[in-house]
Amino acid sequence: MSLIKRRSPRVGKVIDGHPMIIVENGHILKSRTQKARIEEADILEAARYSQGLSRLDQIKFAILEKDGKISIVPNE
Repeated sequence: MSLIKRRSPRVGKVIDGHPMIIVENGHILKSRTQKARIEEADILEAARYSQGLSRLDQIKFAILEKDGKISIVPNE
């Protein structure tokens, strides 16, 4: 698989996926969370764990990473 991914970056993205923004400026992007099968509770759990945030309006961006983890960028 690594040889195929190395020869074709497009195939690599299909196999590995790519990061996807699922919350923008405190608003959940419903079509993306449904596609990724992520619930609001999962996003808030990641926000509490990584940044100590408890509400969506405190999140500038939430990004679903390639490995399935959710990264949180807080509002300033």
